[in-house]
Amino acid sequence: MISVTIERRLFGLGSRRGVVSVFGALALFTTLSWGLTSSDLQCSGKLERDIWQVWESNLRGVLLEELVRDRLKGRGDTYALYDFQTYTHNLVSMARRCDRLERLREVAALITEAYASLEVGLRASSGRRWICRGGASCTGGNGLLDTEVMLYSVQFLGVAASVANAMATSRASLTQEDTIFIAETGKIALEHLQRWSGESLIQSMLERAQVVREEVKDGSSTLLFTDKPLWEIGIYAEVAGALRTLGIKHRQALEISSSDWDRMRRHYSALIRFFLARVSLRSLPTGSALNGPVADLDRGYWRLYPDNRYAGYAGAEKPVLCTADRDGNLRPRSVVPLESVPLLSDAGWDISHARRLVHVLDALERNRSAIGEIWGGAGSDVREATLSKAFATNLLVNVWNGDTEHPLFVNYWSGANGWYRVAWDNGTGQCREGTPPFGLTASFPAGGYATWSRYQPLIGRLGFRLYELFESTKPTDVAFVERYYPDFVKTAKGKSAALGRLMFLPSLVAVGK
Repeated sequence: MISVTIERRLFGLGSRRGVVSVFGALALFTTLSWGLTSSDLQCSGKLERDIWQVWESNLRGVLLEELVRDRLKGRGDTYALYDFQTYTHNLVSMARRCDRLERLREVAALITEAYASLEVGLRASSGRRWICRGGASCTGGNGLLDTEVMLYSVQFLGVAASVANAMATSRASLTQEDTIFIAETGKIALEHLQRWSGESLIQSMLERAQVVREEVKDGSSTLLFTDKPLWEIGIYAEVAGALRTLGIKHRQALEISSSDWDRMRRHYSALIRFFLARVSLRSLPTGSALNGPVADLDRGYWRLYPDNRYAGYAGAEKPVLCTADRDGNLRPRSVVPLESVPLLSDAGWDISHARRLVHVLDALERNRSAIGEIWGGAGSDVREATLSKAFATNLLVNVWNGDTEHPLFVNYWSGANGWYRVAWDNGTGQCREGTPPFGLTASFPAGGYATWSRYQPLIGRLGFRLYELFESTKPTDVAFVERYYPDFVKTAKGKSAALGRLMFLPSLVAVGK
């Protein structure tokens, strides 16, 4: 076993250059310094067994009762769909890597319950959809109450389609119930994609693909590449994989007209074109320890967006305070005037929302040939694995703080570490002071980024270092985790801590598959 002291000396005491230069040698060791062996990290290893034990004993029931039955079915709160993907997608990806069909069935059962809340569309807008009837996120103030909130639906369908495709491509034998779930998921996903792929939407997307960042003149999201089109790309990819596996008879059973198939192909082509138009690839300086380009998404397009306007302020003092008015309602009071904060010309996505890239790029890579068969292979000369590596390299170069002892990750994909969502108001009437520098750092363990170790192995080492820190009882380690990763403290109890582990630990298992 490598002692922690020796390993840290090899790592260069937090030096980024030192870590990168010695990683190849460290990778030869099969025993990890924090007590997990390489066999523990494989399918059927200790870590996977521990994850499923927690899933069985507690978390599956929490997701079923609280998210699906109480919030979604009981209160009509479709934000539960959004949360469902957040909590389960890394687990689903591990189940696919380890070919755990029985576990995929368990997630599929929860998804099937969520399908019961779909409402039938109108003649002018056909297809089933989820309508938000309640909850904290849908109010009359933000106009979301009694509407289909596309973001919630598209994010949920992203994980639902992933489960269906993982089941369809499993090496295990499918039952009739499995096939019914896969086909029903494909049908529901395609109903949504047909509704979201009108001719005017396709044309708008093609036009936005031509927009340069200087044309963004205000804080509107109209011209931005957001998570909604990114999720649509992922759904198209997963549905393609499932449909190709099930065969032509199942495609015919969907009863989709040739004109609708053609429109969806053009929609997928427009989505890919829009996405690639907003990916910027930049070369690293000559002599860099890492190789290949770095990738950013919508770099500079978000400089005026309200969520990002304090990205240029990295001070410790809160730029806004929530204080009570005469009626006792909390209202934001400016401490750091917005006009005093420099505008960051390269501001783009934050690292929390960027976690969607982990699953969508993986879906594109796994289903590349199926996409060509079902949707015509429209897209790019840039292979998805190349893009994934470029984003992974950017994570190390611009997002990671360079410290192997105490890894932290800045708030913005561009490398900025200013405040995020200061005085953010989405119409719910809540006062939010904002997220401080490194406030989104927990997005690394929760977001599945550690699976990018197959492109940049150092990312895996950072994931395992965080595992070590989260398991540590050393006072300095505990203090660090409590400050920056509070949901991951070893002694933390309750649902939030359990869900944090459910999101993090699967990204360490069999990541090379």
